Amino acid sequence: MSRYRYHLFLCTNERPSGQPRGSCQARGALPLLDIVKEEALRAGVPGPFRANRSGCLDACESGPVLAVYPDGIYYRVTNREEIARIMKEHLSEGRIVAELQIPNPPPGPPA
Repeated sequence: MSRYRYHLFLCTNERPSGQPRGSCQARGALPLLDIVKEEALRAGVPGPFRANRSGCLDACESGPVLAVYPDGIYYRVTNREEIARIMKEHLSEGRIVAELQIPNPPPGPPA
């Protein structure tokens, strides 16, 4: 059994300016972490849950990226409304928010 019902990781990785893949930090990820926590509580996400900053989640082009575990679902999040929707629909009601989901990468060697 997992320690948390949900573990949420928001990528806050930072790369040098001009890096072709960009970074979640440069796309405004850091202020979103407090919003994730607030909206999880507001939506009544079943606990226990934990929301943390993370390093690179290897979906840089789609960032800012929110990973939901143990489900293994990655979302692109840019604002409170998107985060609130994920917290309510996915974490509280069990429905993946397909239009915000980042597709899984094709199988292959690790990057």
